[in-house]
Amino acid sequence: METQIRNGKYLGRGIHNVKFAESLMNGNLKQMLKVINKDKDLDVQIRKDYLNIYYKGGNIAKVNSEKSIEFDKFYFYTNMKVIPKKDIKEDEIILQLLISKRDNLISKFKVGKYEEYFADAKEIMDEWLKKNPKPERMEQHQLSIENKYNISDYTIIDLEYQVSILCDFACLYKVEGKDKPKTPRFDIIAIDKKGKLCVIELKKGTESLKDTSGLKEHWDCYKQSIERNYEPFMSEMNKLLKQKQAFSLIDNRLEIKNPIPEFMFAYSYDKKTKDYEQDKVFQIEYNKIGEPIHVIKLAKGSLKLMD
Repeated sequence: METQIRNGKYLGRGIHNVKFAESLMNGNLKQMLKVINKDKDLDVQIRKDYLNIYYKGGNIAKVNSEKSIEFDKFYFYTNMKVIPKKDIKEDEIILQLLISKRDNLISKFKVGKYEEYFADAKEIMDEWLKKNPKPERMEQHQLSIENKYNISDYTIIDLEYQVSILCDFACLYKVEGKDKPKTPRFDIIAIDKKGKLCVIELKKGTESLKDTSGLKEHWDCYKQSIERNYEPFMSEMNKLLKQKQAFSLIDNRLEIKNPIPEFMFAYSYDKKTKDYEQDKVFQIEYNKIGEPIHVIKLAKGSLKLMD
């Protein structure tokens, strides 16, 4: 969750550190971004004063500055099913070996060997994913890569956007039996080909429609957060878009033209159940909303968001 406040003001998504931003536009980290932009397997998302760089859904680098980068040492350990992670944390010999390998990899990044760093890190993650597959993360990763300007009807500008309890549109929605309001996380923030900013909740298969993950609760959360006070959210997303464009992460022709965002659902069919049966379950849940909401049904074998 984005929680930092500077000078009493919530800042939200974006690189607010001037030195960090300058490096990404004109310094050493600009060279890093050039390496990333040439690699179709890598995806960059901006958080609050750091970048998450993803490979096959895994965080291949959390970049805080030119000299500050994080990589999970446990990606060097593939036998989680043999010896669980919690036990490895208590084994000093193995733990120190993992730390040493991690530090050696990170040292390449710190001296500007970006191509070598990402090549090595990808190889390490490939080995880890062979034994620890993460299909949902991989799908989200592909979703971001496949929905870009001029190749889809939507361009994704952010993923997993969580509404902070500190922002001006903090959620007021309370689940029955709970004292505190929800802190909703929306799967996708994208801009459509007409320039409208869209908040999209992605559902895959009928299991994702049950209980608290149902369609109506997501809509209720949206109404009691972003829709209730959308102007600061629009401002945050406009700044995020401009910054991604300044870092050459998104096509400069893209712009938000409509001042009001739209909430919608995207549905991805699973392979377990026949499509018409899934459509039936989806419609039952959709009818509970009682209001017309735009729905995108993803084509089989595709993750492109197409109207």
